[in-house]
Amino acid sequence: MRIALLADTYPPLNRGGAGIVVERLARAFAARGHRVCVVATTAERPGVCTQDGVRVHRLRSRYPERFRNTAAMANPQLLGGVRRALRAFRPDVVHAHNVHQHLSFAALREADDLGAPVLYTAHDYLLFCCIKFICTGGTVDFRQRWFNCAKCQRFRWNPARNAVIRRQVERRVDHLFAISRALQTALRANGYGGAEVVYNGVDLDWWRQGDAAAFRAAHGLDDAPLALLAARVSREKGAEAAIHALARSSHPQLRLLIAGENPRYTPKLRRLARELGVGRRLLLPGWLSPQELRNAYAAAAVTLAPSTYPDPFNLTLIESMAAGRPVIASALGAGPEIVADGAWGYVVDPADAAALADRLDLIAANPDRAARLGAAGRRRAVEAFGLPRQVDRTLARYQAVQSALG
Repeated sequence: MRIALLADTYPPLNRGGAGIVVERLARAFAARGHRVCVVATTAERPGVCTQDGVRVHRLRSRYPERFRNTAAMANPQLLGGVRRALRAFRPDVVHAHNVHQHLSFAALREADDLGAPVLYTAHDYLLFCCIKFICTGGTVDFRQRWFNCAKCQRFRWNPARNAVIRRQVERRVDHLFAISRALQTALRANGYGGAEVVYNGVDLDWWRQGDAAAFRAAHGLDDAPLALLAARVSREKGAEAAIHALARSSHPQLRLLIAGENPRYTPKLRRLARELGVGRRLLLPGWLSPQELRNAYAAAAVTLAPSTYPDPFNLTLIESMAAGRPVIASALGAGPEIVADGAWGYVVDPADAAALADRLDLIAANPDRAARLGAAGRRRAVEAFGLPRQVDRTLARYQAVQSALG
């Protein structure tokens, strides 16, 4: 099968979860003998290359951030390149992922005009929300309201955005995927019914091969227990919540390592840690490579994902579970789908610093408990979050859509 994947960003020029998922799928498809082409973007020099058996077309896209919501509908500087790349490849199926920032939803039209089936995976709320849907009550109300968008986006808001995107998806997409039931619920509440849930997957063997000693030596950790938060460094991903929990922890040796980059935000985190008296226990090493992150999981006593918004699927949870490490997930979004509270980790309200600190202490102060939780998480990852499972279900849907369309 000839499979074309559309994604705004693609590793190594990517640090978001959606691009990582696309790369894992592309490599797995290619390993099974399929011809795979990825159309992605770059802010630097465009070009075509082959990575791990995958043909990657990178189109140049650069524009002022204030036009992001308009570019989501159609980005004229890229549509010709998308059309040429797809026509040259002649795909049997086109699978779009995040296209909201650069490729644009108008790229779905270019794909549909080829006559091949078009599928779309929603990795987040961007079909109907401009950012992370932080205005929702999470477990209470998933409906988008225009006045929240106008308040959030201010001069960047384009009132036509959501209607135009909906029209493109309704006309051009033959099948819609969601990465969690939480996201499926949000899509349904905003007029996108019928999305099929296919969970993200990980290479179960690769993630369990981390070198804890090397990571501890590199970061001067000695024997101190380590809590790891690996994500885009932001309030929404729970960075401040984690620091408040660290300050409330009764374990004086516990360290918190937040792996990610945000030059404008990390100084605030350092100030907060100093004010709370835990400045020396906070590590901010910047973004970690996949190999370094694998070592970090091996060195960590626990992985945190205390997102303060309804995170639709946190990849670090299943990576940590594959590595055999216990996890603490946010009660918002897909956290409770991924983590059974008390079974292989804990689920907490990220606004409850005392509860988050309590769960940290339960794990950090009891290595036997941590080992039991980690082993249970590993079994759950094998059962539900292996990459072959995701690949099998995706390929099966490709074939079903092809058959249905004749």
